[in-house]
Amino acid sequence: MEPFKFTKSKISDLPAAPKGRQDEYFDSHVRGLRLRVGATGLKTFYAVRKVKGKFIRTALGRFPEISVEQARTMALEALGGIGATGKNPNETKKEAQRANVSLRDAMELYIKTRGDRLKEATANQYRRLLANFSGDWLDRPIANISRDDTQNRHKAITEGSVWFGTELSKLRKGVGTGSKAQADLWGRALRAVYNFSYDNYRGNDGVKLLPEPPTIALSTKRQWHGLVRKNTRIRNHELGRWFRAVKAVREEAEINRDDYIAAICDALDMALFTGLRRGEVFGLEWERVNIDGRYFWIDKTKNGEPLELPLTNTLLSIIKRRLKYRNDGDIYVFTAAKGGKITDPRRAIDKIVDKTKEFATDGEKPIEFTCHDARRTFATLAELSGVGTYVLKCLMNHKTGRTSDVTQGYITLPVEELMEPATKIEMNILRIAGMESIKTGVESILESLTEDDKKYLLSELLREIK
Repeated sequence: MEPFKFTKSKISDLPAAPKGRQDEYFDSHVRGLRLRVGATGLKTFYAVRKVKGKFIRTALGRFPEISVEQARTMALEALGGIGATGKNPNETKKEAQRANVSLRDAMELYIKTRGDRLKEATANQYRRLLANFSGDWLDRPIANISRDDTQNRHKAITEGSVWFGTELSKLRKGVGTGSKAQADLWGRALRAVYNFSYDNYRGNDGVKLLPEPPTIALSTKRQWHGLVRKNTRIRNHELGRWFRAVKAVREEAEINRDDYIAAICDALDMALFTGLRRGEVFGLEWERVNIDGRYFWIDKTKNGEPLELPLTNTLLSIIKRRLKYRNDGDIYVFTAAKGGKITDPRRAIDKIVDKTKEFATDGEKPIEFTCHDARRTFATLAELSGVGTYVLKCLMNHKTGRTSDVTQGYITLPVEELMEPATKIEMNILRIAGMESIKTGVESILESLTEDDKKYLLSELLREIK
């Protein structure tokens, strides 16, 4: 089709293309400006230029939303840009969009890309941290977050002078006040998202589109607080008093028909005798408990692999006690109100801490503790029991796959093999707490033996008697 000079009237008179086709017209005034007319009569301006044997086409807009004069101006700009850079303006637009990605979109893509490798709880923690302490940045291009911005915000969180989350009056005491720990957590969340984005968002030539991560300034200027890992636990001399307090609170709860408090007491006991994480204990479901087989398992572990663990005598008694209080439809072993999952054990913990005062002597202080203190207590006492590092890692659901120890990679321990070391740890905990008896020790040893071992032991005893 011969080019003609585009005018408003001529373009208006152009007919719709036949069904299933598009007709294309060429402007004689600006070489490279074209108009496509679809079967519905829709008319769109394009700029077209051939670069290195390849046609590059970019849409300019629709007629009559943009005039012929506007289309010519836009075409000249686009064609000039193509000639200067050799790049497709469509790709340039996409690069600009990627370079201007918002913190919110970058965060969600990071979480989505990590998939199952990032636990839902961790993903939600990232969302909360970035929203609560940098909610004003969420819809801001991540490239515009500067080093100074990052340093100043980290300092403000430390001082407790910044908060964009839920209204503070509606939150429990202490939340939203900021701290060194919260500042570092926020910084690590921002660093994870930005480092991912820094490598992920690239141009067509593979060049990174974002400036270097601004969180580098927290390292180069030594602003990380570098808080040491918590090492609080229930001390050996406090263990017996703690157990008595837990038992007393549970028995009072049973008398008062407060199964919620009783369930938390049992869960805390289980946490101390297993060393499992709070979520693993409170999230234990009945379908993952095999009482006859004397084991239970965790489906979604932190390292992504299933874990079977033995039910020692103490754990078995806890499970059987919870079974008595189980209602139809209860999913969780340790059940909250209306059969739901326990999420906040603080009310029960406060009762136990108060109860430790009643069992105190010689001016002993109340035993303040958290759920994770039970895990640290188990780890310490298990190490003193001499069960071995690898066995302890298995019992505590610590990741063991990535290690330079090649031999360790060949070791697999079925739940039956874990009963003996688990019982050994249990007996050490009871001994230190002053709750061990000879009868309990013998029963625990017998319970840990296989039927063949029991027959062999019985035959040996009979032989000695004869």
